[in-house]
Amino acid sequence: MKLSQNRNLLIFNLMNKLKLLSSFLLVILCCLPLSIWSAETPTAVDSTTAVATLSLEDHTKILEDAEKRLSIKTTTAELLDPIALQALNANQFATACISQQEAEQIKIKQGLDSIGTAPAQEDKELQTKRKDLDKQNKEVETRLAQCRLLALRANQIQEQVSLNKQAIVKERLFAASPSALSFVLQTLQQPSLWASETQQIISTLLALPINYRNVTVALMYGFAGLLAGLVWSIYKHTYSQQDISVLVATSPTFASVWRSIIRFMAWILLFGLTSLALLYKHPGVTAINELASTLFLFTISYVIISAMLRPATKSKDFTPVIPETSKKLYYWARTFLLAILLGLLFHSTLFDMEPPSSLVGLIRIILGTFSSLALIRLLWLLRRYVPWLQQYRLYILGAIALGAAIVALWLGYRNFFVFLFNGTFGTLFVILVGWLLLRIPTEILDGIDEGLAPWQKRLRKRLGVEEGKRVPGLIWLRLAHAVAIFSLMALVLLRLWGMSEQSLQLMLTKLMDGIKIGSFSLEPMRIIIGLLSLAILISLTHLIKSSLANHWLNRTNMTRGAKETTVTIAGYVGIILSILIGLSIAGIQFTNLAIIAGALSVGIGFGLQNIVNNFVSGLILLFERPIRKGDWIRVGTTEGYVRDINIRSTVIQTFDRSDIIVPNSELIANQVTNMMLSNQYGRVIIPVGVSYGSDPEKVLFLLRSVGEAHPAVLREYGELKVQVFFRGFAESSLNFELRCVIKDVEKQMGVTSELNLAIEKAFREAKIDMPYPQRTIHIASDSSSNKLPQKTTKAEDLS
Repeated sequence: MKLSQNRNLLIFNLMNKLKLLSSFLLVILCCLPLSIWSAETPTAVDSTTAVATLSLEDHTKILEDAEKRLSIKTTTAELLDPIALQALNANQFATACISQQEAEQIKIKQGLDSIGTAPAQEDKELQTKRKDLDKQNKEVETRLAQCRLLALRANQIQEQVSLNKQAIVKERLFAASPSALSFVLQTLQQPSLWASETQQIISTLLALPINYRNVTVALMYGFAGLLAGLVWSIYKHTYSQQDISVLVATSPTFASVWRSIIRFMAWILLFGLTSLALLYKHPGVTAINELASTLFLFTISYVIISAMLRPATKSKDFTPVIPETSKKLYYWARTFLLAILLGLLFHSTLFDMEPPSSLVGLIRIILGTFSSLALIRLLWLLRRYVPWLQQYRLYILGAIALGAAIVALWLGYRNFFVFLFNGTFGTLFVILVGWLLLRIPTEILDGIDEGLAPWQKRLRKRLGVEEGKRVPGLIWLRLAHAVAIFSLMALVLLRLWGMSEQSLQLMLTKLMDGIKIGSFSLEPMRIIIGLLSLAILISLTHLIKSSLANHWLNRTNMTRGAKETTVTIAGYVGIILSILIGLSIAGIQFTNLAIIAGALSVGIGFGLQNIVNNFVSGLILLFERPIRKGDWIRVGTTEGYVRDINIRSTVIQTFDRSDIIVPNSELIANQVTNMMLSNQYGRVIIPVGVSYGSDPEKVLFLLRSVGEAHPAVLREYGELKVQVFFRGFAESSLNFELRCVIKDVEKQMGVTSELNLAIEKAFREAKIDMPYPQRTIHIASDSSSNKLPQKTTKAEDLS
C-alpha cells in the first residue's frame, strides 16, 4: 500500500514538472515570433505613411510612369503587381479627394445661397465675400476635375492590368510541355539517357542550397512543440476525462474534435511551429516551406476527419467508421501524403532543367496521377461518413475535376494540372474547416435555446428565459455568424482559384467605399454592417428588457403596472435608438428625414389616421394605465384578461382561452369595465327562494352564517361586510339574496359554486324547502257532458 502511494506521488510530481517545462517552452516559443514581428513592423508603417503622404501631383506622375510601362509588352504577372498596387492607391486617393471636394463645394454653395443674388448696388464687404467664394468655387471645381481624371486613369490602368494578367494566366495555364507519350518515346530511343538523368537528380538532391542554421532552429521549435504536445496530451488523457460530458452536451462536434486534438496535439505543434519558424527564417529552398505547410494542413485535415469518423457520442450526422474501411482510409491517406510530398519536391523549380529531363517529367506525371487517384479514392471512401460530401455530391465534382487534371497532366499541360489539383484540394479543405466553424457555434446556440448543458441552463435562468422558449435575439447572432463565415470562405476560395491580391483588395475597396450611381452612393459593406448592428442592438434591447422585468425592477417598490410600463417604454426607446444607430452606420443621412416626414404627414392625412390614433392611444394607455397586463376587463361584449398591451393594439384572452385583438382607440373612446383597477376585490350575489311557511329570520341567519364561514369572503371589512336581504314575495317562494365581497375576483365562479353547495346543505339540515313553481290547470270535459269542469291543482316542475 505504501509503495503504491509513493509511486502515485512520484508520478504526480513528474507530471507537475513536465507541465511547468511545457509551459516554459510554450512561452519561449511565443516570444520569438513576437520579437521578430516587432522588429519588422516599422518598415511596414513607414511604407504606409509614405503612400498616405503622396499628393495629387505625385499620384499623377506615378500613373504616367505606369502607363508607359504598360505600353511595353509585359510577360510576367510579378511586374504587373506593382503597377496594380500603384493604381489602387491612386484610386483610393482620388475617391477620398472627390468626396472631400464635393463636400467643400456644397459648403461654398450654401455660402453663396446665404448671400443671395447680387443687387445693382451691393455692399463692398459682401462683394468681396462673393468674389472670395467664387474664387474658392473655381479652385474646388478645378481640383475636383483633376481628382476625377485621376480616378478615371487609375480605373483604366487597373482594367488594363487585369486584362494583361488574364492573358498571362491563360498563357501559363495552357502552356504545353512534352506529354507522357513523348517522354516514353524519348526514353526508348535513348536508353542510356536514364542513367545520366538519374545521376543529375541525385546530384541536385545532394547539393540543395539549404540554410542548415535556419532549418535546425525551425526543427528545434518543432521538437519543443512535440514535447509540449505530448505532455499536454498525457495530462488531458489522465485528468480531464470528466469534462467530456459537458463538452458533449455543449457541442457534440466540438467534443469529437477536442478528443481528436488531444490525440494529435503533438503532431499539430510539431508541423505548425516548424512551418511558422520557416516562414520567418527562410530555409533556402522553397520546397521545404511547402513540405512543412503541407504536413501541417494534412494534420489539421486528419484531425477533423478523425473526429467525424470517431464521434464522441452517437449522432444522426456522424456514422462511426467500420474497421475494414478504416484500414483502407489509413492506406490511401498514407499513399496520398507520400505522393504529395514527393510531388512538391519534383514539381519545384529545382528540377526545371534545360533541356527538360524525360525522367523528371515521367516522375512528375506518375506522382501527380497517384496523388489525384488517392484523393479520389479517399473522397469515395469518405462519402458515407462526411455529411456534406454526400449531401452536395462534392465527391462526384471532386472526382470529375481530378480526372480532368490527370488527363491534362498526361497531355502535357502541367500548369493546368497544378491549378486544378490545388484548387480542388484547397476547396475541400476550406469547406471542411468552414463546415466545422459553422456547425460548432450552431450546436452551441441550439443548446442555449434548449438548455442542454449546465452552463446553458444557468445562462437561460440569468437571462430570464422561460422553459421551452427560445432566447430572444439569437437568430440575429446566427445570421451574423453565418454571413461572416460564408464571406470569409468566399474570399479564400476566390484567392485560391486565381484572383490576385490586388484584385481582391480592389473588390473589398469597392465594397467598403461604395459604387457611385449618379449622385447616389451605394455602399454594400456599410449596409450589411448597419443591418447586423441593428440586429445586435435589437437583441440587446430584448435582453435589457428581460433583465429589467426579472431582476432590476424587482428590487424597487414600484407597482406591477408601473414595472410593466417601464419595461415596455424601455423596449420602445431601445428599438428606436437601435433603428437610428443602424441607419447612421448604414450611411443614411438624417437631413433627408425631412422628406420622409413630409411624405408621412401626407400619408397620415389620407390613410394613416387610424394607425396614428391607435399609436397615440397606446401611449396614453402606457402612461395613464387605466388597464394593466393581467387585469380582468369588459369592453362591449368582450370580457377577459389583458395579456399584452402593444403600441397599436391590446390582446385580451377570453375565458374560452381565445385571444381577441382590440385596437387601443376603442379602449380610450369607449366604456371599459376593469374588475381589478384599484384592487382585486369582487362581489358575489346569490339569489335564493324558500317555501311559504319558512321562518324568514332563520333563513337570513343561515345565509349570513354560510357567507361568513367561507375563507375567501371578507367578513367585517367596513362596507364590504356580508349582507343578506329579504327581497320580496314571489308567486311560489319567499325571495332572499346573499351579497358578499371576496378577496380575489378571479375566483368568483369557484366561490359562487362553493357558496351554493353550502347553502343547499344548510337548508337541507334545517329542513327548509326550496319550492317548485305552482301552476293551476283546468281540464275541460267533453262537449256532450253536462258536468261542470273539475278544478285540479298540480305541482309542475317548470325548470
